[in-house]
Amino acid sequence: MSLILKNVILNQKLCDIKIEKCRFAEIAPTIFPNAGDEVVDAGRKAIFPGFYNLHTHAAMSLLKGLGDDKELFSWLSQDIWPREAKFNADIIYIGTKLAMLEMAKSGTVFFSDMYFEQAAIMKAVAEMGLRAAVSIVGFDMFEAQQTAQKIDAIKAFLDLENPNPDLIQKVLAVHSVYTVSARLIEYTAQTAHDNNMMLHIHASETKKEVEDCKKEHGCSPISYLESLGALGPRTVLAHAVWLDDADIDIIVKNKVKLVTNPSSNFKLASGMFQLDKLRKANCVIGLGTDGSASNNSLSMFDEMKLCSLSAKIQASDPTAAKAEDIFAIATLNGAEIMGIDAGIIEVGKLADCMLVNLDNPQMFPDYNPISNLVYAADSSIVDTLICNGKIIMQNHQLPNEAEVWAQAKAALKHIN
Repeated sequence: MSLILKNVILNQKLCDIKIEKCRFAEIAPTIFPNAGDEVVDAGRKAIFPGFYNLHTHAAMSLLKGLGDDKELFSWLSQDIWPREAKFNADIIYIGTKLAMLEMAKSGTVFFSDMYFEQAAIMKAVAEMGLRAAVSIVGFDMFEAQQTAQKIDAIKAFLDLENPNPDLIQKVLAVHSVYTVSARLIEYTAQTAHDNNMMLHIHASETKKEVEDCKKEHGCSPISYLESLGALGPRTVLAHAVWLDDADIDIIVKNKVKLVTNPSSNFKLASGMFQLDKLRKANCVIGLGTDGSASNNSLSMFDEMKLCSLSAKIQASDPTAAKAEDIFAIATLNGAEIMGIDAGIIEVGKLADCMLVNLDNPQMFPDYNPISNLVYAADSSIVDTLICNGKIIMQNHQLPNEAEVWAQAKAALKHIN
């Protein structure tokens, strides 16, 4: 059975689109459905790739609004880590579903998660129908006993059953150089290399992190990670705000990927990502929201606008970070970084897309729809979300919304 999108607008032209076996199978002025095909009338709706959120902590959706207006290290130690100590697998399962509800409503088809209780997270992802990279987080606070426990946990994670390999990929992660020992970083990096897995790391997020690393190790976090074998083409560094020219050279040499998280970096006053400079250095860049507790939104629309505007200010150049470039960072770049054959509406590509309501003030007039998406739009424009060829949301509603809300409200009673 195929899915036929009738009267949809692609690149400002009316057409029909057939989705078959999870991929865009045909784009034509008119496509006649066969018996049994599912047909969606997409009149007055435009089709765009869905978003790929390359860095978040989904279950922290239950911590939104806690410890606002603090710098990173105080926020983590005083507000976040003590509350997270109350989390269990059930709480993380529910928090992840709540995050996916918000992400789906704002056009996100994929998220790269860095959190705990991977089985619970994968269960939530499989039920909600989005794509995800689920990581096990290296985090030992330099205690040998915890290092051994984390190594055992990584081994168990490798054997953990993946409930939907078509949508879920396993990833290894290192929290940061200020929470993880050299032994655990080296082990995690080697394991990722041996198993052809992505490696996800917070790096050079704050000035303090860089200064402390230089005092402790005599080099920047980027140089330190390289010395431990943690940098390579499958390494994704989140934040990467405080980079000098030597760091950038190391990143380019090792073909490391970067993810910027402007809302979180602004809220925590961590600094401003050097987008224009890094793009000119040929760094590969994706976009992420970070977690709800430090953003406090999971909308990629917000991230796109802030990403563009901050880059223009930093470069003192209104032509920097054009809308088309930012939209590509949020869609095609993200898919390519994660090895997903998607991120563009094209025959043969995986059908990850959103249908946007054009009868919305944020999308009118339509001189440049991409400009509207980056500079004007919010989640209210997203009518339909399709992931891997399956309709996840229609009429801005998910089929299990009421259940997710009920579970989330109950979960709050256990952590407050």
